Amino acid sequence: MNEQIRALLAANCGLPYHSITDDANLSKDLGLDSLDTVDLVLQLEDLFKISIPDEDYQRLQTVRQFCEYLEGKVVATA
Repeated sequence: MNEQIRALLAANCGLPYHSITDDANLSKDLGLDSLDTVDLVLQLEDLFKISIPDEDYQRLQTVRQFCEYLEGKVVATA
């Protein structure tokens, strides 16, 4: 799952896959603004067939936080 999320971020940010680390901050390190983050969330919801409430994704700041959150959501819906 981590690889899928990092690949999606690389495509959205225009950065090389290998440059996106687990500790990368979505806004500070990857340059995503709030609209970019909403677009990312919509893509993740579609990819993993889950729903991510606004209040949940707004507190997620790093790639690691997104991965851990999504792993929990996918397991909970399985």
